[in-house]
Amino acid sequence: MGAQQGHEGKRRKLSKLKKTDTVVPCVPSSLCPCCGDSHIAINQKPSYRHQVHEIPEPIVNITEYQVFHGRCQNCQTSVKGKRPQDTPQGIMGPNLMSYIALLAGQFHLSVRKIQELLKLQLGTSFSTGAISEAQGKVSSMLTPLHQAVRDAIQKAPMVHIDETSHIRNGESSLRWCWLMSSDDWVYERVLFSRSTHSAKVMLNEKFAGVVISDQCASYNWLNPEKHQFCLGHLKRNLQQMADYSGGGLTAFIGKRLTLLINMIFRTQHCYEEENISAEIYFRRMKRLRKSLTRWLHKGADVTTSRYSGRCKFILKHEVSLWVFLTAPLTIPLTNNEAERRLRGSVIMRKISFGTSSDRGDKFRGRIHTLVETCKKRSMSPFIALQQIVNAVVKKQPYPDIFNLCSG
Repeated sequence: MGAQQGHEGKRRKLSKLKKTDTVVPCVPSSLCPCCGDSHIAINQKPSYRHQVHEIPEPIVNITEYQVFHGRCQNCQTSVKGKRPQDTPQGIMGPNLMSYIALLAGQFHLSVRKIQELLKLQLGTSFSTGAISEAQGKVSSMLTPLHQAVRDAIQKAPMVHIDETSHIRNGESSLRWCWLMSSDDWVYERVLFSRSTHSAKVMLNEKFAGVVISDQCASYNWLNPEKHQFCLGHLKRNLQQMADYSGGGLTAFIGKRLTLLINMIFRTQHCYEEENISAEIYFRRMKRLRKSLTRWLHKGADVTTSRYSGRCKFILKHEVSLWVFLTAPLTIPLTNNEAERRLRGSVIMRKISFGTSSDRGDKFRGRIHTLVETCKKRSMSPFIALQQIVNAVVKKQPYPDIFNLCSG
């Protein structure tokens, strides 16, 4: 048993010691076990280091502000002490509020689960109303950041955009959670509908960059020469046609179309891995585009209205299939980036269910904007949120954690 012959072993790297860490020197006995002599020369550096990681016992520090009254002995005027100016308004400090917000926004815990965790981990009890109020406060503190990210992403040269349903407790109709992702930022917001108006609210009608999305009709107002359809969605749609239970010509054409889409992906990967030259790449793509168009025309004439309509729709937006050819190493073929960033909201919807107020909608959009942008930039969401909440509570200048003001 064990590693196979020739396998290069992997070991955990030793962590850098901090001032608060403990070092236990393990020196040999003062007597030699062989001859019993007491002259043992000990090395200056340890020959082996073994590190044990442990977490400190979690506690909650309570700061009590005791306000005293007094009375002037001369004129009998009553006077009252004042709390420091940076005293938090409420029973939770900035670090605890940040922790509660991240438990929901990054780890997808419901309010009741957060309540149970705080009691189990820290031995402190808060009502569900107090936890919800803390999330609302954090949401308000994130407003400037949320708006700044929106303004920045609307000026980006390329944006991925996607949407998913959002449940509002007590309402029969669904709301929609929208998300945009660029190279530097992620912006999320809950809106009333999945309409063209909502898409324009997210992107801005004057958006000049390239948009990668699915085939939702909400994006039909975009310039087709700057609107790249997700070919991953297209492949799934055509695979349904290939798997048509009726078989016959419909399934045959679906299989041909699916094969052509796979060849497009294969050619793209070969070019990205530098296995083919740019000349060969564009020649192959030109040939594939011609073949795909020809088979889509054949698919538009099949008797199955569902699949003939799908082929007609793709032909109508054929330009949007090939926008990536204008910058083949920059514009991706799929909208996987937006779908991955939206995954946190989908998980939260399934675990924590819906929201019950506009405050809850805003909290989810703003906390996910912070979390996903931090992930994209390899930053700690907790440290970033701590900086913002501490600055607002202590009435300090709002921190520019993403360098939005300097960009």
